[in-house]
Amino acid sequence: MSGPSPDVAVVGGGICGLTTALGLERRGVDVRVYEAASAYRPVGAGLLVQANSLLALAELGVAERVKEVGNCLRDGAIRAPDGTDLRTIDLDRVERAEFGHGFVAVHRADLQRVLLDALDTTVELDKECVSVTDAADPTVAFADGTRVSADVVVGADGIDSAVRDAVAPDVETRALDGVVYRGVADVSLSDPHTTRGVEVWGDGTYTGGASLGEDSFYWFATRPGRAAAGTEPAGDALPGLRERYASFPDPIPAVVNALDPEDVFRSGLRDVPSLDRWVRGRVALAGDAAHGMLPFAGQGAAQSIEDAVVLADSLASYYDTEAALEEYECVRKPRADRVRAESHVLGRVGTSQSGVVAGLRNRLFSVVPDRVFRRLRRRRVADTTLTA
Repeated sequence: MSGPSPDVAVVGGGICGLTTALGLERRGVDVRVYEAASAYRPVGAGLLVQANSLLALAELGVAERVKEVGNCLRDGAIRAPDGTDLRTIDLDRVERAEFGHGFVAVHRADLQRVLLDALDTTVELDKECVSVTDAADPTVAFADGTRVSADVVVGADGIDSAVRDAVAPDVETRALDGVVYRGVADVSLSDPHTTRGVEVWGDGTYTGGASLGEDSFYWFATRPGRAAAGTEPAGDALPGLRERYASFPDPIPAVVNALDPEDVFRSGLRDVPSLDRWVRGRVALAGDAAHGMLPFAGQGAAQSIEDAVVLADSLASYYDTEAALEEYECVRKPRADRVRAESHVLGRVGTSQSGVVAGLRNRLFSVVPDRVFRRLRRRRVADTTLTA
């Protein structure tokens, strides 16, 4: 790109916002980051950084550090509640052999810390965005009464994005009839569970997780029901959860029994419908603000990270800022929309409360030929978008 680079304000200092800022810094673009929280605290749960995420993070020089702070998994297993193996995923067979990366289970706070440590920019905290005015010449208004202007505003402020109204007004998130519980348990497990991700597909429930290393296990479970907006403590549900999963295959019972009530949280299952656009003028959406998705494909963070890398590359490569943002949308929106739609379908099927539907789902999944499943895994990584 010839000429001066744009001044970029990133609204949201989560994984997407921090990755976007890092990508811009690495390409010589001036960036400021504004985060609503008053501090970065070591709270939250874990996530699975899949191979496509690691390809994108490698572009920014932090993939190896993520592997160091997380737990590199050897394989994955999908099972029925009675212990029947539905599928085993050997990560050496496709992901590592062909793309150089497998899956890493990592605490969300540790991933954020890796990104923060790599950034030169200081994140401005306690900056809750309430609106963005004039997409052609954007100004961000914060809850504390302050305002900032920038050449480009990036909305990386999550599924309930305030920036989104400047691009796609009046969009309502969609709720699925279900809630997700998450927590991190202090529990000692034996092999193979120290390096194996696990999912158990039951009737109306979907549970699993992975070891984060050092006797720490990230656990999740979906169940029918509704939850308040956002994330709420759910320690009161723990006795019922322990009873519900007592007969599930290892390591689920041991993990749920080891959970501390203060470390269990609940949130509703929601996603963002496909938007007509991600960009208006000099305002762009990224991550959950653009395509917040259900967790059933395990791709929420991954697609956000891909957004960040492509957006940074676009802004650093084009002299015309609006053309750069349009190119970002053109490259990223079709893939993210496909993954979001896939996650929604998996969510519908995965949370079915019909024993007949659940049994048929498990039976069909178990008989899919390995070569077909490997082809789908290969395509997911090969289609990773890294440049505009």
